[in-house]
Amino acid sequence: MRIKRVAVAVGLVLAVTAPWWGPVVLRRFSFFEVRRIEVVGARYLAPPVIVAALDLKPGASVWQDLGRLEQRVRSLGGVASASVSRHLPATLEVEVTEVEPVALATGKSGGGLVPVGADGRPLPYDPATAPVDAPVVESAESPLIAALATVRTADPALFADVSAARGHGGPEGGVVLELDSGRLLVGTPVDPAVVRAMAAVRRDLSSRGRSWQELDGRFRGWVVVRGGAHPAPARAASPKVRRRGRAKAKAA
Repeated sequence: MRIKRVAVAVGLVLAVTAPWWGPVVLRRFSFFEVRRIEVVGARYLAPPVIVAALDLKPGASVWQDLGRLEQRVRSLGGVASASVSRHLPATLEVEVTEVEPVALATGKSGGGLVPVGADGRPLPYDPATAPVDAPVVESAESPLIAALATVRTADPALFADVSAARGHGGPEGGVVLELDSGRLLVGTPVDPAVVRAMAAVRRDLSSRGRSWQELDGRFRGWVVVRGGAHPAPARAASPKVRRRGRAKAKAA
Protein backbone atom coordinates (compact mmCIF):
# COMPACT_ATOMS: atom_id res chain seq x y z
CA MET A 1 0.00 0.00 0.00
CA ARG A 2 2.80 2.35 0.86
CA ILE A 3 4.47 1.84 -2.52
CA LYS A 4 1.16 2.38 -4.26
CA ARG A 5 0.58 5.66 -2.46
CA VAL A 6 4.06 6.86 -3.37
CA ALA A 7 3.41 5.97 -7.01
CA VAL A 8 0.16 7.89 -7.00
CA ALA A 9 1.81 10.91 -5.38
CA VAL A 10 4.59 10.86 -7.94
CA GLY A 11 2.04 10.53 -10.74
CA LEU A 12 0.08 13.54 -9.56
CA VAL A 13 3.24 15.62 -9.35
CA LEU A 14 4.09 14.64 -12.90
CA ALA A 15 0.65 15.65 -14.10
CA VAL A 16 0.98 19.11 -12.60
CA THR A 17 4.57 19.84 -13.48
CA ALA A 18 4.60 18.29 -16.95
CA PRO A 19 1.17 18.90 -18.50
CA TRP A 20 2.11 17.97 -22.05
CA TRP A 21 3.72 14.60 -21.40
CA GLY A 22 2.47 13.83 -17.89
CA PRO A 23 -0.90 12.38 -19.02
CA VAL A 24 0.89 10.04 -21.44
CA VAL A 25 2.90 8.60 -18.57
CA LEU A 26 -0.04 8.45 -16.18
CA ARG A 27 -2.17 6.44 -18.61
CA ARG A 28 0.07 3.48 -17.85
CA PHE A 29 -1.02 3.39 -14.21
CA SER A 30 -3.95 1.03 -13.68
CA PHE A 31 -4.83 3.16 -10.67
CA PHE A 32 -6.20 5.77 -13.10
CA GLU A 33 -8.41 3.42 -15.10
CA VAL A 34 -11.96 4.76 -15.46
CA ARG A 35 -14.15 3.03 -12.90
CA ARG A 36 -16.98 5.53 -12.67
CA ILE A 37 -18.74 7.87 -15.13
CA GLU A 38 -21.14 10.53 -13.92
CA VAL A 39 -23.63 12.13 -16.31
CA VAL A 40 -24.95 15.59 -15.40
CA GLY A 41 -27.70 17.59 -17.09
CA ALA A 42 -29.37 14.78 -19.06
CA ARG A 43 -33.17 14.90 -18.93
CA TYR A 44 -34.20 13.42 -22.25
CA LEU A 45 -31.27 11.24 -23.28
CA ALA A 46 -30.66 8.10 -21.25
CA PRO A 47 -27.27 8.20 -19.43
CA PRO A 48 -26.19 4.85 -20.96
CA VAL A 49 -26.56 6.43 -24.42
CA ILE A 50 -24.23 9.26 -23.43
CA VAL A 51 -21.74 6.88 -21.83
CA ALA A 52 -21.73 4.72 -24.97
CA ALA A 53 -20.95 7.81 -27.07
CA LEU A 54 -17.65 8.21 -25.18
CA ASP A 55 -16.51 4.96 -26.84
CA LEU A 56 -14.15 4.07 -24.01
CA LYS A 57 -12.03 0.96 -24.49
CA PRO A 58 -11.48 -1.55 -21.67
CA GLY A 59 -8.89 -0.20 -19.26
CA ALA A 60 -9.30 3.38 -20.53
CA SER A 61 -7.59 5.98 -18.38
CA VAL A 62 -8.99 9.24 -17.07
CA TRP A 63 -5.90 10.89 -18.56
CA GLN A 64 -6.97 10.55 -22.17
CA ASP A 65 -7.82 13.54 -24.37
CA LEU A 66 -10.95 15.13 -22.87
CA GLY A 67 -11.52 17.29 -25.93
CA ARG A 68 -11.91 14.21 -28.09
CA LEU A 69 -14.42 12.74 -25.63
CA GLU A 70 -16.41 15.98 -25.66
CA GLN A 71 -16.48 15.87 -29.45
CA ARG A 72 -17.93 12.36 -29.40
CA VAL A 73 -20.72 13.37 -27.02
CA ARG A 74 -21.52 16.53 -29.00
CA SER A 75 -22.00 14.37 -32.09
CA LEU A 76 -25.07 12.81 -30.45
CA GLY A 77 -28.42 14.05 -31.71
CA GLY A 78 -30.12 16.20 -29.10
CA VAL A 79 -26.88 17.41 -27.50
CA ALA A 80 -26.33 21.18 -27.78
CA SER A 81 -23.06 21.25 -25.82
CA ALA A 82 -20.95 18.92 -23.73
CA SER A 83 -17.98 19.07 -21.39
CA VAL A 84 -15.97 16.25 -19.84
CA SER A 85 -13.87 16.61 -16.70
CA ARG A 86 -11.81 14.16 -14.67
CA HIS A 87 -12.04 13.59 -10.92
CA LEU A 88 -9.04 11.67 -9.71
CA PRO A 89 -8.32 8.95 -9.39
CA ALA A 90 -10.85 7.14 -11.57
CA THR A 91 -13.97 9.21 -12.39
CA LEU A 92 -15.06 11.05 -15.52
CA GLU A 93 -17.89 13.58 -15.33
CA VAL A 94 -19.88 14.32 -18.48
CA GLU A 95 -22.04 17.46 -18.39
CA VAL A 96 -24.45 17.97 -21.27
CA THR A 97 -26.88 20.65 -22.37
CA GLU A 98 -29.66 19.14 -24.43
CA VAL A 99 -31.68 20.70 -27.24
CA GLU A 100 -35.05 21.62 -25.76
CA PRO A 101 -38.05 20.30 -27.69
CA VAL A 102 -40.64 22.88 -28.74
CA ALA A 103 -43.28 20.46 -30.02
CA LEU A 104 -44.37 16.86 -30.31
CA ALA A 105 -45.17 16.18 -33.95
CA THR A 106 -46.97 13.22 -35.50
CA GLY A 107 -44.42 10.90 -37.06
CA LYS A 108 -44.36 10.39 -40.83
CA SER A 109 -45.55 6.83 -40.37
CA GLY A 110 -48.28 7.99 -38.02
CA GLY A 111 -47.00 5.59 -35.36
CA GLY A 112 -46.39 8.07 -32.56
CA LEU A 113 -45.25 11.50 -31.49
CA VAL A 114 -41.75 12.72 -32.29
CA PRO A 115 -40.09 15.58 -30.34
CA VAL A 116 -38.75 18.37 -32.55
CA GLY A 117 -36.43 21.28 -31.82
CA ALA A 118 -36.75 24.95 -32.72
CA ASP A 119 -35.23 24.21 -36.14
CA GLY A 120 -37.96 21.67 -36.88
CA ARG A 121 -35.58 18.71 -36.81
CA PRO A 122 -36.62 15.55 -34.96
CA LEU A 123 -34.88 14.83 -31.67
CA PRO A 124 -33.90 11.31 -30.53
CA TYR A 125 -35.97 11.46 -27.33
CA ASP A 126 -38.47 8.77 -26.46
CA PRO A 127 -41.64 10.42 -25.08
CA ALA A 128 -42.55 7.09 -23.48
CA THR A 129 -39.54 7.25 -21.14
CA ALA A 130 -38.34 10.88 -21.27
CA PRO A 131 -40.24 13.79 -19.63
CA VAL A 132 -40.98 15.62 -22.89
CA ASP A 133 -43.62 18.24 -22.12
CA ALA A 134 -44.34 20.19 -25.30
CA PRO A 135 -47.37 21.18 -27.41
CA VAL A 136 -48.70 18.59 -29.83
CA VAL A 137 -48.73 19.53 -33.53
CA GLU A 138 -49.87 17.58 -36.57
CA SER A 139 -46.74 18.36 -38.55
CA ALA A 140 -43.50 20.25 -37.93
CA GLU A 141 -44.22 23.11 -40.33
CA SER A 142 -41.63 25.88 -40.15
CA PRO A 143 -43.99 28.82 -39.33
CA LEU A 144 -45.70 26.80 -36.60
CA ILE A 145 -42.48 25.59 -34.99
CA ALA A 146 -40.96 29.09 -35.21
CA ALA A 147 -44.07 30.52 -33.53
CA LEU A 148 -43.82 28.04 -30.64
CA ALA A 149 -40.10 28.77 -30.22
CA THR A 150 -40.84 32.49 -29.96
CA VAL A 151 -43.61 31.94 -27.42
CA ARG A 152 -41.31 29.80 -25.29
CA THR A 153 -38.62 32.50 -25.29
CA ALA A 154 -41.01 35.41 -24.72
CA ASP A 155 -43.01 33.83 -21.86
CA PRO A 156 -41.96 30.36 -20.64
CA ALA A 157 -44.90 30.17 -18.21
CA LEU A 158 -47.40 30.72 -21.02
CA PHE A 159 -45.63 28.20 -23.24
CA ALA A 160 -45.80 25.60 -20.47
CA ASP A 161 -49.62 25.82 -20.55
CA VAL A 162 -49.93 25.30 -24.31
CA SER A 163 -51.18 21.77 -24.96
CA ALA A 164 -51.47 21.88 -28.76
CA ALA A 165 -50.89 24.19 -31.71
CA ARG A 166 -52.00 24.43 -35.33
CA GLY A 167 -52.20 26.86 -38.20
CA HIS A 168 -55.29 29.07 -38.46
CA GLY A 169 -57.17 28.45 -41.67
CA GLY A 170 -59.01 31.78 -41.73
CA PRO A 171 -58.19 34.72 -44.01
CA GLU A 172 -56.16 36.42 -41.26
CA GLY A 173 -53.89 33.37 -40.96
CA GLY A 174 -51.70 32.97 -37.90
CA VAL A 175 -51.35 30.21 -35.32
CA VAL A 176 -53.81 28.76 -32.81
CA LEU A 177 -52.45 27.83 -29.38
CA GLU A 178 -54.71 25.59 -27.32
CA LEU A 179 -54.76 25.96 -23.50
CA ASP A 180 -56.99 24.33 -20.89
CA SER A 181 -58.62 27.70 -20.24
CA GLY A 182 -59.16 28.69 -23.88
CA ARG A 183 -57.16 29.40 -27.00
CA LEU A 184 -54.77 32.07 -28.22
CA LEU A 185 -54.53 33.43 -31.77
CA VAL A 186 -51.22 34.96 -32.83
CA GLY A 187 -50.04 36.26 -36.17
CA THR A 188 -46.91 35.00 -37.90
CA PRO A 189 -44.12 35.77 -37.61
CA VAL A 190 -44.85 36.02 -33.90
CA ASP A 191 -43.95 39.27 -32.15
CA PRO A 192 -42.54 38.61 -28.63
CA ALA A 193 -44.16 41.85 -27.41
CA VAL A 194 -47.58 40.54 -28.48
CA VAL A 195 -46.95 37.28 -26.63
CA ARG A 196 -46.09 39.16 -23.45
CA ALA A 197 -49.17 41.37 -23.83
CA MET A 198 -51.43 38.35 -24.24
CA ALA A 199 -49.86 36.71 -21.20
CA ALA A 200 -50.49 39.90 -19.21
CA VAL A 201 -54.15 40.00 -20.29
CA ARG A 202 -54.54 36.34 -19.36
CA ARG A 203 -53.06 36.94 -15.90
CA ASP A 204 -55.26 39.99 -15.38
CA LEU A 205 -58.44 38.10 -16.29
CA SER A 206 -57.42 35.19 -14.07
CA SER A 207 -56.64 37.44 -11.10
CA ARG A 208 -60.18 38.86 -11.31
CA GLY A 209 -61.80 35.46 -11.78
CA ARG A 210 -63.04 36.28 -15.28
CA SER A 211 -63.51 33.46 -17.78
CA TRP A 212 -62.64 33.74 -21.46
CA GLN A 213 -62.62 31.50 -24.50
CA GLU A 214 -60.24 33.21 -26.89
CA LEU A 215 -57.49 35.84 -26.85
CA ASP A 216 -56.66 37.23 -30.28
CA GLY A 217 -53.37 39.07 -30.68
CA ARG A 218 -53.38 39.38 -34.47
CA PHE A 219 -54.48 43.03 -34.45
CA ARG A 220 -51.75 45.61 -34.19
CA GLY A 221 -51.63 47.12 -30.70
CA TRP A 222 -54.66 45.20 -29.38
CA VAL A 223 -55.51 41.92 -27.69
CA VAL A 224 -59.14 41.01 -28.36
CA VAL A 225 -60.90 38.97 -25.65
CA ARG A 226 -63.80 36.79 -26.80
CA GLY A 227 -66.25 34.66 -24.81
CA GLY A 228 -66.88 34.39 -21.09
CA ALA A 229 -68.15 37.09 -18.76
CA HIS A 230 -67.35 40.67 -19.69
CA PRO A 231 -64.38 41.78 -17.59
CA ALA A 232 -64.44 44.90 -15.45
CA PRO A 233 -61.97 47.73 -16.20
CA ALA A 234 -58.44 46.72 -15.18
CA ARG A 235 -56.09 48.66 -12.97
CA ALA A 236 -53.90 51.26 -14.61
CA ALA A 237 -50.83 49.02 -14.28
CA SER A 238 -52.61 46.23 -16.18
CA PRO A 239 -53.64 46.08 -19.86
CA LYS A 240 -56.81 48.11 -20.39
CA VAL A 241 -59.93 46.00 -20.83
CA ARG A 242 -63.27 47.56 -21.79
CA ARG A 243 -66.88 46.38 -21.38
CA ARG A 244 -67.97 45.46 -24.89
CA GLY A 245 -69.14 42.46 -26.84
CA ARG A 246 -65.49 42.06 -27.81
CA ALA A 247 -63.38 43.43 -25.01
CA LYS A 248 -60.09 44.93 -26.09
CA ALA A 249 -56.78 45.25 -24.29
CA LYS A 250 -53.89 47.38 -25.41
CA ALA A 251 -50.68 45.47 -26.11
CA ALA A 252 -47.70 46.34 -23.94
